[in-house]
Formats: sequence, C-alpha cells, structure tokens
Amino acid sequence: MSHIAMRTALPLITAAAVLLAGAGASAAAPVDVPVGEPVPAEGARIVLDDGRVVGVGDSVSFTFEGDEEPAVQPKPGKGDMAAMACPEVNDRPTYTVKGSPYFIPDKAKPQSTWLLPRQTVSWTVTGSHTFTWDIGGSVEAEAGAILAKAKVSVDTKISNSWTWTGTQTVTDTNTTSKGYRAVLGQVGWKLTGVKTWIAPPCTVKKKTIVVLAPRKGDMSIGRQNS
Repeated sequence: MSHIAMRTALPLITAAAVLLAGAGASAAAPVDVPVGEPVPAEGARIVLDDGRVVGVGDSVSFTFEGDEEPAVQPKPGKGDMAAMACPEVNDRPTYTVKGSPYFIPDKAKPQSTWLLPRQTVSWTVTGSHTFTWDIGGSVEAEAGAILAKAKVSVDTKISNSWTWTGTQTVTDTNTTSKGYRAVLGQVGWKLTGVKTWIAPPCTVKKKTIVVLAPRKGDMSIGRQNS
C-alpha cells in the first residue's frame, strides 16, 4: 500500500508566491548548491494540491508495488541441479521514492547572465518553451511508473513534458555576498526511486532510478555557482 510522508511541515503560501512572476519579485536567502546545479531564486517552493508546501531541502516520499510480471526461476540444463528459490522470488518489486523541487534550465532557448551582489536582472519571456523529462538510459518503463505514481500521490501537475506559452516577466536580485549566474528555466521535480526485488534463487536486488521531470507552471530564474 502506498503512503506519503512529508519530511518537514511548512506554512501554506499562495500560488502567486511559488514562482517569480513579476518585476517586483525579490530573491530569498542564498541556497548552497553544487557547482553547475541551478536552483530557483525563490527557493523552488511548490504548492501541492492539498495546500502543503515543498521547498529546497524538503522532500515528499512514497512507496508502491511495481506491475512487472513475477520473476520466473530459470530451468536447469540437462544434467544440472535445480537451484531452490525462495517464495519471495514471486513477489512484486517495491519502489521507494523521494521527491524534491528541482530547477530545470531552458535548454532550447537558453538565457543567462552573471549577477554581482545587489545587481538585478529582469527578462520578458515570450513564445513557447518546452521542458521534457530526463531519465537516463534503459529505464523508461520504470521511470514512467514512478512518474505516474508521483502524479497521483504527490502532484497532479508533474509530467514528462510541459510547454509553457505566453508572456511573462521574471526578475532576480542578487542579495547574497557573492556573484552567481542567473539562468532562465522552470521549477520541476527530482524523483529518486529505489527499486527492490528478490532475484532467483533468493537474492535481494536494488536499483536506483532518477527522474528529472517538469511541472505545469510559470517560468522562473535559477542560480548557478559557475
């Protein structure tokens, strides 16, 4: 049975405060991130359907059973002895997933600038900007199962592809003591799933699957340390 757990409890905020959407928006306190990994200036806060708020450093977790066919014990060759398999070999695999807000840069129409302390950037974004999921190789079916469950259990706005269309002004002011690169993009989700199953004859197996998925929402500005 699936379950959802919030690591921290945060106060409810309005959807208008989730993403930068106007020239009057200002930046929050700096967030330490690895070099090259951007985060939104406003902390990547996402308001869930039930009003809960998830921000940088927070996570939502859930578990579910996979839909794969039960494992089949291979037949021994002629003259070979059959290995005894434990009953758990036929159990469905389980997935334990942790999701957190994640900034996705606009790769199709990249836009960025270097901001020194107290400098401000303001861009008017127009047209269509498409963001697609990043799942690595050979895990599309499993990534699809994780995304589908996250859409039901966590956030109905999550998807494997999202196209933003319209006109919007995004703004970021560097209130930190160091310079950083402001990057145009969109706030999505990082879903880290650990698949666990029993392989014949009776061996516990684990595989980690990372899904970077966009979310239906406005454009935003992220910060990059390089």
